Parts: sequence; structure tokens; C-alpha cells
Amino acid sequence: MIEQEITVQLSDDPFDTKTIKVKVPKGTKLMCTEMYAAEAMAMYDLPDEEIKKLTLSEESNNYMTQGEIVSIKTRKEIIDGEEVDVKIEALVDISKKNTAICILNKEAKEIVDQLEVGMVVDIKVKYSNFGTLYASISDAMDEVKRNEIYNAIGNRGIGFTGKVKELIHGGYWVEVGGVQCFMPGSLGGLNKLHDFEKLVGKELIVMPITYSNEKQTIVVSHREYLRTMIPSAVEDLRENIKDHITGIVTGTTKFGVFAEFNESLTGLIPKNELDEATLELFDNRSIKPGDEISFWTKEIISDRKIILSQAGPKIDLWDGADQKYKPMMVTEGKVTKVTKYGAFIELEKGISGLIHKTKLKNVELTKGDIVNIKIGSVNVSDRKITMNLV
Repeated sequence: MIEQEITVQLSDDPFDTKTIKVKVPKGTKLMCTEMYAAEAMAMYDLPDEEIKKLTLSEESNNYMTQGEIVSIKTRKEIIDGEEVDVKIEALVDISKKNTAICILNKEAKEIVDQLEVGMVVDIKVKYSNFGTLYASISDAMDEVKRNEIYNAIGNRGIGFTGKVKELIHGGYWVEVGGVQCFMPGSLGGLNKLHDFEKLVGKELIVMPITYSNEKQTIVVSHREYLRTMIPSAVEDLRENIKDHITGIVTGTTKFGVFAEFNESLTGLIPKNELDEATLELFDNRSIKPGDEISFWTKEIISDRKIILSQAGPKIDLWDGADQKYKPMMVTEGKVTKVTKYGAFIELEKGISGLIHKTKLKNVELTKGDIVNIKIGSVNVSDRKITMNLV
């Protein structure tokens, strides 16, 4: 008897292997790949623990691996009146002594059309039949995508495009890259949905947030994606603050009407900012969630607190200020504040400028003083005007 090294697979991962030594008669070769491999190992004093692991590996063929296509079997078929070669079977080399067969009529046509001999592909070994392994390329692609989605759970920087396939009790089935995910109805929008059927058939960007053991699937959220869009949407709103906007009513309170707009924003139209026709509907409690409503932005207090108005676009006193107040122009202003930086001078209500302290040497100003000043520079976007005393 001599010791011989052999490699055994320890789990359902074909790359999870271990080299061990067994005692065998001199000249013996161990090359068994059949279903009785574990029993064969027992004949050569393989430890019980390793036999158990090997047996589990043989009984669980559901694993991912990679291999090279070594041959593609075809057959003649008549399609649209013409005889063509149709790919029906691919033989994939997955190790030095193992191959797997992929039955191509069970694969997606767009996958089969791309297959060529010599191509390296991911496969999922599905089962073994009398020592022959059968695998699927499509299932491997689905598992890779599923793992990609699963590994993104909790990552607010990754979103996936999904199609809402079906409305079910409690939410929706959403297909994300061929993977079926579950989206609770409460996570289908930024605010409470009032027409659940409206989402069916739509494509949405969703984010994976957890895994449901009950439904055995990944749970995704469209709301989480919309929340990540709020900062950029608010910035865009600031830049286009005079735009007339159409939104959707999400609810009402005694203070006014809440509206969702620009996909990811929600604001309040106070009662005193409603136009006459809308105010009448409001008083009659005729405004319902889902109704369209038009308005302008009045004030952006924070990302989540936006005041809207139906009275008209916000009047910005700085609009045209650079045309009204030009460099070297001499005019009159009122001192409104004196600080360690200098003195603030109001030119008109809402428009003020600064005389820097370096320009105020030996000059004492107090709040309320009327002074003559010369305009230095005007920056409308930053709301800044520099000036000097005349």
C-alpha cells in the first residue's frame, strides 16, 4: 500500500476543493466521477468527515461555474420555407475531467444566437443523470444578476431599471433584469399611491432594500430612489423658480393642499395662496388625491419643505439689478447694518450692498444714516453689490 494524493470537492462550489492523501495499492488510479464516488472513496480509508462532504457535493448539483464551449450540436430544420442549421446542444468543458451539456431549446434565443465554439461562458449545473451533468446558461445569467441586485441591498448609490409586471396582494412583482423582485405598494411612490393599477406595465428605477424570507425574493423600492433625487431636483427648481408647474394632489389639510411634482418633490399650497376657483373647491372639500393642480414655487425652505402658490411666479427684486445699478454709478442709500466686515447699504427694498471696512477708515456710520455711494461691482446670481462712499 502506498499514499496517493487526490483532490475532492468539499461543497457545492466546484472550486471549493482539498487535496488529501489515501492509502491505495501501488499503481492504482482514482478517477471516479460517478454518483457512487463517495462509496468508492470509503474503500480507500477516506476520513468519514470528508466522505460526508463529498456526498453532499454529489447530491447538490445546483452550483455556478465557468467553462469553455467545446462543441455545438445542430440539426436541420425548415424555417420560413428554408432549411437551416439550428443549435440544439452545447458541450461545455468545466474541468480537466468534467463536461456539462446545455440543452439550447431551453435557453433564450438571443443567448443561443451568440454561442460559438471556444467561447467561455458562465453556467449553472442543474442536475446529473447517470454521471452526465446538465447545465443552463440562462439560469447562470439570472443568478449573476440576482447576486448583483442582492449585493446592492442598502447601497443608496445603485439603482436598477425594473418593469412592474403584476399587482398582487400587498404590492407588485417587478422584473429587474430577468429577476423577479417584490415591491410593497407603499414603496411605489414618494407619497401614498391612490391608483395602484397605474404602475402596472411601467418601467421604474428601483433600489434593493432587503430580502423577504416569506416571499423568497429581494424587496425593492421606487420611493428610495426618488428620495435620492430630491437634492438635485431642488437645485433644478431653484434655477427655474419662475416656471409654471403642474403636479398631482396627494392630500389636503385645513392649512392647504399638498402636491407632488417634478417626480420627486412635494410642496404645500397654503390656503391663502390658492386661486379663487381652487379655493372654492377646497372649501367644498371637492379636491381629491390624484387631481391635477397647477402652481408656482413661492419659497424653498429646505429639501423637504417647499411652499407653493397659485398667485403667480415669485417676484425676484434682483432681476435686472445689474442693468439698474452699473459700476461707477453714484446713488443714494440707507445704512441698515454696521458689522466688523463693514456697512450694509440698502439701495431699495430687498437690494443691499456692502462697503468694506477698508473703505471706511476714519468714517463712522450708524444705522439709519443716508449716504451717497458709488457702485463697484454687481453680481446678481450671488446677490452681491460692492460700493464705496462718495
